[in-house]
Amino acid sequence: MNSASSSGASSSINNPSPSLRQMSHDQLVAENVRRTTDNLALQLRRDAGDTNVPADEPLLPLPPNPSTGNKLQQWVAAFTQLSPSSQAQGAVVLESIQTKTNPAPRPTTSSIAKVLFDSTKELPLSSGLDSTYNFGIHHLIQDLATAGEYCPLTLFTNKNTERLHREGHSLKRSKVHVNGVSHHLLDLSQFESERDLDPLTWQEAYQRYLTWIADIGDQQSVK
Repeated sequence: MNSASSSGASSSINNPSPSLRQMSHDQLVAENVRRTTDNLALQLRRDAGDTNVPADEPLLPLPPNPSTGNKLQQWVAAFTQLSPSSQAQGAVVLESIQTKTNPAPRPTTSSIAKVLFDSTKELPLSSGLDSTYNFGIHHLIQDLATAGEYCPLTLFTNKNTERLHREGHSLKRSKVHVNGVSHHLLDLSQFESERDLDPLTWQEAYQRYLTWIADIGDQQSVK
C-alpha cells in the first residue's frame, strides 16, 4: 500500500491535476510555501516523539518564471497570498526552528575584549620630570645672561618657566644697548618682583637657578 501511495504521489507531481495546471507561478510558489510550513510542523511533532504523524506533502514543480525580480521578491509575493492563519503558523514554525538551531547566546563584547593595558610593560618614572614637564631654561633667560643683564629668581619659578615656554613668542621685549651692541631682551616688567615670592616658590626657583648655574658657570660660580 505504501508503494501505491508513493506511486500516486509521484504521479501527481509529474502529472499535476488540471486545477494545478491553471495556477500561476506565484500561486504555485505560495502553495509550496504552505506545504513547506505544514511539513515543518509535522517534523516538529516527530521531534517531540509523536509517532502518529502523516507523511510530508511533496512540493510542486515550478515552471519557468517569465517575470523579473529576485527570489526574495518572489517569496514575499507568494507569502502574502497565504491566508492570515497560514502566515501566522509559518512565522511560529520558523521562529521555533531558529531557536533550536541557535541555542547559544551571542558572546558579549566584554567576553572577547582585547587587553589594552599590560602592567608588565610599564616603564619606571624618570626622576628628571617635575611640575613643568622638564621644560628647561628658556633661551630668553640665556639672552639676558649673555648680554650681562640681571636674571631675577622670578623667571625660574615653575609657573613662569611654563609661561616662558608657552607664551615666549608673544611676550614683550625691550631694546637695550650693551657696550654699543643692540639687544632685544625680555621686558622684566611683565613679571612680579622676586621680593614678592613666598618662601616655597622662592625655594623652587632657587633650586632651578642653581641647576642652571651648574650648567653654564665655572667652578667658582658653583661654589
